[in-house]
Amino acid sequence: MPTFIKIQSMTQKIILNPADETAINQTLNNLCDAWACSNASAYASLFIPDAVFVGVFGFRIVGNKIIEQRLQKVFNSIFKFSQLDIMDNYKLQALTQNVVLVHTDGNVLFPGEFNKKLKPHGLRTLSLVKQNNSWQIASFQNTPHGKFLHLQFMARLLFSRIYVLNPIWKNAQKQIIAQKQKNLLK
Repeated sequence: MPTFIKIQSMTQKIILNPADETAINQTLNNLCDAWACSNASAYASLFIPDAVFVGVFGFRIVGNKIIEQRLQKVFNSIFKFSQLDIMDNYKLQALTQNVVLVHTDGNVLFPGEFNKKLKPHGLRTLSLVKQNNSWQIASFQNTPHGKFLHLQFMARLLFSRIYVLNPIWKNAQKQIIAQKQKNLLK
C-alpha cells in the first residue's frame, strides 16, 4: 500500500518574493525565445533532466534530452519559423517556495500571425522547481481547446507557408531571431 505524506495545505497562500517572480518570468521568456530561434537545445536546457513534456498532439516525452531531440524535428519541419505565445496571460500558483504552477493559454504563432488576432488554441500548465537558485521546468502540459482545431491548424499552417515567401517578412524575421538569440545569451 502506498504511503501518502501530507504536505502544506493548498488553502494557505504562499507569497513568492519579487526576485523569484522575475526569475520565473525570465525562464518563460527564455522558453519563448528558444522556440522562436528553433533552438531545441536552449529550449530543453530549461527543463530538469527527468522532466515530463505532454504535447498538443497527445504524446508524452520524459527527459530533457529526448525533449530536445523531438522538438528539433518539429522545429525543422512543421513549426519552422513559428513562435510560442504564452506570455500575455499567465497565473502563478506557488505550491511551496520552490515549486510553482504556471497556468496559461496561448498559441504557436505561425509566420504572419499575431497573438492579438488569434483566440488561444491551447491551455498550458507548467510546473517549475527552484534548484540551486534557478527555476527550471519539471513538467509541461499542453491541452488543445476550441472548435474545429485540426481544420483551423491546417489552414493556419498553409497560410503561413505562403506568407514566408514574402521578402519583407524574411528580413524582419532575421532581425527578430537575432534579437531573441541575444536574449538567450544574457
